Amino acid sequence: MAQDVKDRPFLDSLFASMANAKEKGDVPAITRCGGVSGSLGRLCEGLLLTRRLEFGGQADEANRAEALLRRTVEEKPDWPIAWYGLGVARLELARLKVLAREGPRQSTGLSWVVGASASLVRALELDSTLIGAAEALAMAPIPREGVSRVGDRLAMLKRLRTSLPLSPASRLSLGRLEREAGNADTATMLLGEAMARGADSGVTMLEMSRALHKAGRPVEGSAVLYAGAARTTTPESQRRYREELLWVASPSEIAAWDSTPTPDRQAWLESFWVTRDVLEGREAGERLGEHYRRLELAMKEFQITVPQVGRQKVRSVAFAIDGLAESVPGAVSSDAATPTAEEADAAANMASSDAYSSTLGVDVPFRVFQVTQDLMDDRGVIWIRHGKPDLRTSTVGGTPIEAWLYRRPEGDLVLYFAEANFDGTSGASVLIPTPSGASAEAINQLCAGGIGLCDRLQADGIGVARGTGLNGRAQPRGATESRVSVETKRNERDIGRTQIARAVTTDAFTRTFEEPLDPITQIYGLDRASGGAPRLVVAFAVPGDKLTYTTPPEAGGRTIYSVRVRILSVDQSTGYRHESDSLRNFATTAPLKAGQYLTGVAELRVPAGRYTTTLVLSQEDGKGALSKLATVQAPGAPGLQMSDVVLGREGSGVWWTSGASRVPMNPLNAYAKGASAELYYQLSGLKVGASYATKFDFFPTGDPASVAKLSVGFTASAESER
Repeated sequence: MAQDVKDRPFLDSLFASMANAKEKGDVPAITRCGGVSGSLGRLCEGLLLTRRLEFGGQADEANRAEALLRRTVEEKPDWPIAWYGLGVARLELARLKVLAREGPRQSTGLSWVVGASASLVRALELDSTLIGAAEALAMAPIPREGVSRVGDRLAMLKRLRTSLPLSPASRLSLGRLEREAGNADTATMLLGEAMARGADSGVTMLEMSRALHKAGRPVEGSAVLYAGAARTTTPESQRRYREELLWVASPSEIAAWDSTPTPDRQAWLESFWVTRDVLEGREAGERLGEHYRRLELAMKEFQITVPQVGRQKVRSVAFAIDGLAESVPGAVSSDAATPTAEEADAAANMASSDAYSSTLGVDVPFRVFQVTQDLMDDRGVIWIRHGKPDLRTSTVGGTPIEAWLYRRPEGDLVLYFAEANFDGTSGASVLIPTPSGASAEAINQLCAGGIGLCDRLQADGIGVARGTGLNGRAQPRGATESRVSVETKRNERDIGRTQIARAVTTDAFTRTFEEPLDPITQIYGLDRASGGAPRLVVAFAVPGDKLTYTTPPEAGGRTIYSVRVRILSVDQSTGYRHESDSLRNFATTAPLKAGQYLTGVAELRVPAGRYTTTLVLSQEDGKGALSKLATVQAPGAPGLQMSDVVLGREGSGVWWTSGASRVPMNPLNAYAKGASAELYYQLSGLKVGASYATKFDFFPTGDPASVAKLSVGFTASAESER
């Protein structure tokens, strides 16, 4: 251990007593070092302080431990145990988020974790049997500088892992490190060894899933992830799986996960990811694979790269409240307007709002949603949830600001990011509701990035504030400026908050088509007349002028429309996926014109239950569309039950056969004035001879009135159970 053989009995005894400690009070007192002096005495005291820190301690204790051990290695550079202690002390300083400083094998500007790894590597170079140093090196976190700084660490551990009996937890940590370094196959092997030797199976299977996805084995990775969910029996495995979900789940989904018993979590998690595949019209496992791809990229591109301490608590010009810029002390803005008393009061009120609280441990100004992790900045959070934006633009010069645009069928998502002072990142890293308080030049740069990025700013007249025109361009010197009211600016801020709330509580892997088909669809849950064969029935109508057609010779002069019809559905209780896939060739006497539709019916047999369902219509040339229904009930469960009500129209040309009757459909979902609507529904679980009252209430679409405009009812006796 130490250079002098006579010191080894003392150090052996010291290490034995430290190893037996189960809590801070069990660690020997510093007086234990009273019998030795000089370098050995400093080593003894530094080791005891470091061991005490592992049970909890303050930064001053960690600083003292590091100082003692640093001096020891400077005096005795060939003592491996001193380097070992110094490495562990530096890891404790990293845990306590103390700013790193220069020292032996600790270069200026590098994190404590890098310095700790270098110290532990040196200890093992001096004594390759020092198992404690190898364990600490394997268990050390990945440094904030990334995997570019773990080469020496991996090389040393690779050399020793066959000769040293690394613990299961160390093998697990080493497997994680190999995966992050890009060695997915090696990581998978190490993680398998860790689990075989008794590592926490829930945590290990979560890590192995990521390694398998990274190795290009997504089917195996998905299976391991789901199986691991049923093994979340320890606090650590429960925490890790929950953290994994937090990247994409909504608050209600997190609450559902928390309330799900451990044996049922595998089915719950399968349903969670399969439902996302179905809603986006994706193949099985696509969304989970995309999640891990996004996570890998976000950890590289948007990782926080400085310690989470020392944050400046002043506002920069990028963070606007009600459109008012608040300058960094000493900064001068040439186009800044002096706020009125009303505007200043509004700004002050917003500055103290709870809406800007952060959970990162310090009061970072202008946070508009709670951050629950400190691994990456806000751009990374959005990237994991929504992927690469359709449009992305940023400013050049001054305070960095970025605008991201996601085109969505339910409405575009526009988000703005700006630089935060000493928040652990560089560049435009924090979500802000609006960039309207920035300079005219910055607004001009953002708006020039593409259509949609500044639409709402211009609609609110924000673009003309502070010397900019409606297109965001700076007005000529001397031009009259239009002052925008505080209320208008507040509205813009509120819209921005709503966009942020939507962005951080939803996720998407939107499937896009070269040209949309814009179909009209209905999805019903029905059963066969004889019972016991529930199915999802889909009626659709596609505008004819949007479809591509051919006129092959064998068609005899008719026009042929080839459309792929897919029904994707997931059982909400089991997570089991059902689907049908067919290529339909529709023939017409002539090409369809505007106002004419191609109509059809498709069905998918499923067990009774509640389903999330998507219809995908597509053509080979890239045209297509999705229609989805979050919940549809397939009848057939025991007890009195009613199917969906089919609102049909005779003469529509589209019908479904129940096995006993032909049921008219109406995929256009419209009626001529005075026309008749055919209502069809199924009842099951009836008692023969019992009397049942049926009543239909009709409400105008969009009418908030609670009184029906029309009610139709009748009473009849059941002649059969169905």
